Amino acid sequence: MNGFSRLNLAIDVMGGDYAPYEIIKGAIEGCRIYDADLTLAGDKTLIKDCSEKNNFVLDGIKIINSSDTVFMDDSPSGVLKYKKKSPVYLAAEYASKIDNSAFLSAGNTGAAMACALFNMKRIQGVFRPAIAIVIPLGSRKFVLIDGGANTEVKPVYLQQFAIMGKVYCREILKVKDPRIGLLNVGSEEKKGNEITRESFKLLKESKLNFVGNVEGRDIFEGAADVVVCDGFTGNILLKSIEGMAGFFFGEIKKLFLSNFITKVSSLILKKYFKSMKKQFDYEEYGGALLLGVNGIAIISHGSSKAKAIKNAVRVARDSLNNDLINKISSEING
Repeated sequence: MNGFSRLNLAIDVMGGDYAPYEIIKGAIEGCRIYDADLTLAGDKTLIKDCSEKNNFVLDGIKIINSSDTVFMDDSPSGVLKYKKKSPVYLAAEYASKIDNSAFLSAGNTGAAMACALFNMKRIQGVFRPAIAIVIPLGSRKFVLIDGGANTEVKPVYLQQFAIMGKVYCREILKVKDPRIGLLNVGSEEKKGNEITRESFKLLKESKLNFVGNVEGRDIFEGAADVVVCDGFTGNILLKSIEGMAGFFFGEIKKLFLSNFITKVSSLILKKYFKSMKKQFDYEEYGGALLLGVNGIAIISHGSSKAKAIKNAVRVARDSLNNDLINKISSEING
């Protein structure tokens, strides 16, 4: 640790399926728990009405009023060009201008990435920012990078994703020497397409703790602490894991409600399955860091509720107090 700094969080309160209520609730709770200053970007009237209705105390909280609305189908370039008075743009802009700050949005992912990159710029030496997502798998977890920022990549991009993922895993998840795996269709060095084969060579020749190619099934066995891939593949993997987890727990619920005996059994096992479900809950990790931008930018799931936003504040605080941006810069340019 490099000492503790008080976090300044700027959040888009209009982005997300449950905005503004869940976003405001989680932001206020998180900033109270993690001792951070809070700035809310959004429709000022709606923010005040929501707060009054739900007894949210806004004392000491700054509000940046917005006049534009970003929809889920808005293009990132369109937001940057035509909607600079939108909550997502204003929050990113504000965070880029003050010390010890972080930007957070659960809205349009493309718009959030574009606004963060446009306002915060890239860390010197970084070719492309990438989304780093913590995937919880029961007692195991791993960092997936890239989770959706770059659908087309070059081998050197994947090498940098691996470096940034390593720093994140080491500093935030406290894995001493993270194992880096390259997601591929086979474990052999010659497997995959030209990009993955060349990426394998770069990673093998680097100083990273590279364990080689990992297949989709390997990651569930704890084969790597950081799984590297392009954003197209990463996003499909992420959505598949989310869908399978939802299906799995849904089937368990149906099984236990199927007859009297299973209902009685469910009462006995309820606390165990509740604990198990928590280990697979993305909300425990709050949101994904956009690594490579010269600032702390967190992109939360569109269905995030207060719990996820609260935990995203923790991720922002930990990133700040572990000096994540400077350490990524040092590793990239070292």
